[in-house]
Amino acid sequence: MSRPHQDRLRLLSPDQEADVDRVVTDLLTGVSAGVPADLVDDIAKVREQCRLGAERIPGAGVMLDGFAAWPLFGGPHPLVVLPAGLDPKGWKMYSGAIVRLLMRGYAVVAYTERGLPGSEGELTVAGPEDVADGIAVIDWALDHDRLDVDRDRVGMMGISYGSGISQLVAAADDRVGAVVALSTWADLGEALYDNGTRHLMAVEALAAISEHPSADLLRVLADFRANENIGEVLEWAAPRSPARVSQRRVPTFFTSYWHETIFPQNQLLDHFDRYQGDKRLDLAIGDHGAVEIPGLTLGVHTRTTEAAYDWLDHHLRGVDNGIDRDGLVHIETMHNFAKEAAADLKSWIRPSRRYYLEAPEAGSTDGVLTELSTSGYGQSIQVGDAQVRAASTLVFDGFLERLLMPKRQRLAEVDRRAAAVWSTEGFREPQRVAGIPELQVTVTPSEDEVTVIAYLFDLQPFTGALTIITHAAVTVDDAVAGEPAPVHIRLQATDYRIRAGHKLVLIVDTRDPLYGEDNTDGSTITLSDHHGAAFVDVPLSS
Repeated sequence: MSRPHQDRLRLLSPDQEADVDRVVTDLLTGVSAGVPADLVDDIAKVREQCRLGAERIPGAGVMLDGFAAWPLFGGPHPLVVLPAGLDPKGWKMYSGAIVRLLMRGYAVVAYTERGLPGSEGELTVAGPEDVADGIAVIDWALDHDRLDVDRDRVGMMGISYGSGISQLVAAADDRVGAVVALSTWADLGEALYDNGTRHLMAVEALAAISEHPSADLLRVLADFRANENIGEVLEWAAPRSPARVSQRRVPTFFTSYWHETIFPQNQLLDHFDRYQGDKRLDLAIGDHGAVEIPGLTLGVHTRTTEAAYDWLDHHLRGVDNGIDRDGLVHIETMHNFAKEAAADLKSWIRPSRRYYLEAPEAGSTDGVLTELSTSGYGQSIQVGDAQVRAASTLVFDGFLERLLMPKRQRLAEVDRRAAAVWSTEGFREPQRVAGIPELQVTVTPSEDEVTVIAYLFDLQPFTGALTIITHAAVTVDDAVAGEPAPVHIRLQATDYRIRAGHKLVLIVDTRDPLYGEDNTDGSTITLSDHHGAAFVDVPLSS
């Protein structure tokens, strides 16, 4: 797999983009050079039994690059609308999914959103214009006599950008009867600005996809980069957040990842827990789109894409396939790929185990995580270069995880003057971390600003290799130099297996390129239990 550009969000690698081009060419012309053999046969059947072709589809005042296909017989057909993810290939990234949906008897309309390559207009990032476009695409499909669409059986399915727009269109249009939201978000504001900290790398990647951003988007980006008018930025994000708009109880299938770097998963889990409609959640190893992309592009059978088609079959075609009876929550565990279903999020979470923070003793560089209550904790670190990182690159690290090559860092390379380190004893039995770890500590900055990033790692004691379990960042509002401030951080949800003999390591650092931070070079941050015990609660069981 070729490495994607790091300064621009790409759901597809260059190799996958080439595969998509070959599949689309086969769909449109019947020329199958370079297309996998099993898909060639399926495309031939689809071309024989369906009508299909590229289209210019009218949105709300703009023309959208699109594709429409429908079976020639057996109508009226349920309709699935596919808004594109944020990738230069636009709707073409769904080439494999189009084949699979047609073979299941759906009419399919895929389109590239305004401001993205091939479509007119300016990028608004799931603004009201995009919702209006989605409604207009449904109007066009229902009014297109040759599609022979059943008006009472309309679904939306999308990945990444297309997943959020699918949810927003469904909330606004009561014709939509089912949604599949892959690698999705629920609260865009929280996903990009959580615990008072800017998720800067993700925002820059999202912004770089389009050469035609709207003036409103440019203003928001300028404020976000400058860390100004954040209240207005969050107001901008609210109507773009399915969790914050008026909710219809549309049956919705959500997916996300344990190391999601674009839309971190806690905000989605909170929304899922509250959501009152029929629902299903899949949480997998890796990052943004890692499971779904092969299925969407080449029609490969993956767990989440097959579940997505079954979800649509059940809710749009009335198929009794059991998708509504096998548990609401489905997970993969890092990094053994063990799969588990649970009735709900609460029954999945492990019991919490509290570890108190002890400062390093004389002659030691690292503190201890102890289950015995302690008091009088305190130690200081100095703001400098990042000592550990949550991810080297957006999305790509997650692909490596799915290839059983998770990124590893070295404990010996962590400068203890710039980061605080604590560890447990080696576990006598394998352990499972499943849920949302939480850290409580008091921070006292030497300057009027402070950001800290907390990480949980799995330490292989013989090699000193650290494998990340989860992390989160927090910025203290209105920090005052010399004034202790209580900090409570929910780290991102995780499901991770720790081997016997390994240790759990907590690291608190002051910088990570993933985030925009508010620290001053060379300043000091003191960690203590001034405002109550300093501890980390870990959902942990053997």
